[in-house]
Amino acid sequence: MQHENFIKEFGLFSTIIATIVGVGIFSYPRQLASKVGTDGWIVAIISGIIIYFIFYICYKSIKTNEYNKFNIILEQNFGKILGGILALIFVVYSIFSISLGMRIFVEVIKMYLLEKTPTEFLIIITIFAGIYLVRNELGTLIKFNEVCFWVMFIPVILVLLCALNKTDFTNILPVFNSSIYNHLDALKSSIYSFAGIEIIYLIGPFVKNKSNITKTVLKSIVFITLFYVIIVIFSLAIFSKEQTEILLWPTITMINSINIQGAFIERWEGAIMAIWIIFYFTTFSNVYYLSSDIIKDIFKLDDIKLSSAIIAPVIYIMSLYPQNIAEVYNVGDRFIPILFLYSSVILPIIILLAGKFKKGFHSGKVISLLLICVLLTGCWDKVEIENTDLVSVVGIDAGEDIGKRKKSKNVKPTDMELKKLHVTFGTPDLSKLGPDKGGISGDKYIDVDSYSIQDAISSAMLKSSRSVRFSHTKLLVLGQNLMMYPDVVKEVVDYLQREPSLNRNMYIVTSQGSSQKYVKFKTSVENSVESYILGLIENDAKSSEIVPVTLNDFLIQMSENGNSILPRIVMDNDNKNIKIAGTTAIKDFKQKGSLNEVETADIELLRGNLKGGKKMIYVDNHPVDITMDNIMRKMRMYQNKGKLSFYIYLDIEGQIKNYYTNNNILSVDKLNYIEKNFNEVISKECEQVIKFTQRDLEIDPIGFREYIEKYHPYIWKQIKGNWEEVYKNAVVNVNVDTKIRRIGVVK
Repeated sequence: MQHENFIKEFGLFSTIIATIVGVGIFSYPRQLASKVGTDGWIVAIISGIIIYFIFYICYKSIKTNEYNKFNIILEQNFGKILGGILALIFVVYSIFSISLGMRIFVEVIKMYLLEKTPTEFLIIITIFAGIYLVRNELGTLIKFNEVCFWVMFIPVILVLLCALNKTDFTNILPVFNSSIYNHLDALKSSIYSFAGIEIIYLIGPFVKNKSNITKTVLKSIVFITLFYVIIVIFSLAIFSKEQTEILLWPTITMINSINIQGAFIERWEGAIMAIWIIFYFTTFSNVYYLSSDIIKDIFKLDDIKLSSAIIAPVIYIMSLYPQNIAEVYNVGDRFIPILFLYSSVILPIIILLAGKFKKGFHSGKVISLLLICVLLTGCWDKVEIENTDLVSVVGIDAGEDIGKRKKSKNVKPTDMELKKLHVTFGTPDLSKLGPDKGGISGDKYIDVDSYSIQDAISSAMLKSSRSVRFSHTKLLVLGQNLMMYPDVVKEVVDYLQREPSLNRNMYIVTSQGSSQKYVKFKTSVENSVESYILGLIENDAKSSEIVPVTLNDFLIQMSENGNSILPRIVMDNDNKNIKIAGTTAIKDFKQKGSLNEVETADIELLRGNLKGGKKMIYVDNHPVDITMDNIMRKMRMYQNKGKLSFYIYLDIEGQIKNYYTNNNILSVDKLNYIEKNFNEVISKECEQVIKFTQRDLEIDPIGFREYIEKYHPYIWKQIKGNWEEVYKNAVVNVNVDTKIRRIGVVK
């Protein structure tokens, strides 16, 4: 088969895509966001165009040399010695790139799935799986790529569709807001993410219809470019520019943040990791085959089995050489650009110029390989559930030594006596579960004093006979006393940001007083306090009285400007009930004040997030309840002599739910009168809450800053250095236009 033209168009198409799209997609959004912000998707498009022209040079270099194999082309043009040296440099680049890719791949697997599995073991297993595939004919590799193409992209597309409810596509604004230098710098990084086009040297000579190679490759490059663009846009839409810049692997975190109510999959990363394994393994196996084939030809070996075995220990050593993930990226940034330039640009041009101057598919094997990829996600470090404490709720309070931290300059980082935090972990009491004991257990608690969250977790493990896990945590409660210490809050937020095992869909609230008493609160309504509080949050959210905030939402808000508003829970006077009492305003990682339920609902209305709710006004000394069914918000901004004026337009559709009997409301005049009163009351109410947040709380929960950044970037550049003062003096006008569509009865 190796000497026949057996590769069809789809085989070429899928092999190019499977080779190029690898582990680079994990960090691709971060690399672009850190250089060009919201223009990353534009850079991805430009990169795709450039890559096609680079490929065209590679293709022409093969065509000029009559579609010979890579090593033969080099020997014919440069002789055995020089040609062999050029080929070896090419192989070094290929091995180096897949070795670094393997280390990144293994680190992702360890972080999200197999924490306790040795790195060496994962690398060895992956190499052995690659050797198994490489030892077969090229036809098996092509068929493997064809099957993997569907396995890779169909699930990812479905997952992205599920993420649509989390997106805000205005986050990609403004466009063309970075300098030319930044675009060029980002373009350099982006082009390296298309590495793998050199696979054409392996498969080009065996393509059946060589006249269609350029068209097929164009389709594959367009597909890859669109995929990269979609990933970048979704990352920005879900996390915003600021959060995307600081996440190590935004693509994985994005999938981890997906939450579908009622779905049978609660934690997505396990399922997605199985797919990402195939993403890397196809890249690895294709480049591994290419390198082994070249080594076989250089040293005139009888079989590719021997050359693949020779390369294997080199890959193992090179992948383990970096000490940590930061060093992996550092080494890659230092050497990959030079080697990529040589292999994908300089060498093809030299071959092209020299050439012009001189003038069977085995289904069983493919299925076995797919099973290997899937089985690699097996829980090698599994812990039985009865030996696991699944933390469901966490409360964080200020410790008794938190006020001493500035005075304790001589305290060592390892000093366990510094009680800066008091953390309470609530876990389901599995001993109360059983066939005769019901399906919902109560909670048990672990209290620890610590100097950090990680120290608290370590201390909790010492107090528990079980392994402590946070993947199913539903609720995080921040105590009021903690929110008085912004430096400590920053440390807590930093841990929440870095820890991948945390459920980013958990709700986060603040408490009046200590969070510990809320975490340990016993209610007759529910067996567990987190279920009780979550029910309160979700019910109040339906009535628009509070703003539910997930950990993912909170981290995005804090990374943008250190400001947020969180639901606030309080106890009644006799400490028998918990209720949601508005929200807590946080500025610069410190509690600034609070908003009541009405003010919180107005904030949601002004944000444009409120999809429905109820408002009450007085008309002729009678309460009128109007439910809002459809709400549209528009915002405009004007600048006059350096002063900003914002205009918020609210279009509301509603229906009357309560008035008073014997008063005719069917008449047009009466409805207009009610609508006018409603417009005036809501407008005045909203303007008052805006002034309160502007001048007293000094926070921007409405999103005026984000609006200017997205839609008026040039004005933002002028005022961003003095934004606090500009915002405080800005004028905000709220115009409400209500249409009452239904009245229920005529009187």
